[in-house]
Amino acid sequence: MNHLISGRIKILSIALVLTFLLSCATLPPLQEMSNARQTISAAKEFNSDAATDKKILEAERLLERAETRMAVTMYEQARLDAIRARNEAIEYLEEAIVQRAKSSSSD
Repeated sequence: MNHLISGRIKILSIALVLTFLLSCATLPPLQEMSNARQTISAAKEFNSDAATDKKILEAERLLERAETRMAVTMYEQARLDAIRARNEAIEYLEEAIVQRAKSSSSD
């Protein structure tokens, strides 16, 4: 009898841990969305041509898709889109910084 109760407690403990882990993984990606928005905004402030650059346009498209996915509780997909959007904007910024440094050194 004691062994049976011990086994049930183990199963219940595992179920609770799995429920906790799954609930953490399914939280809305608010921080990732914010990071992507801020990085896109920084890119546009850094260079006025950013708004028409393909990397920034792709970042905005991914961010919009992330917002849509978040609205229908597809949180993990939204998180991945937001991270990709931020990465696109970072790549643009890195290239723009290098380009600005090259043009400054040639002056």
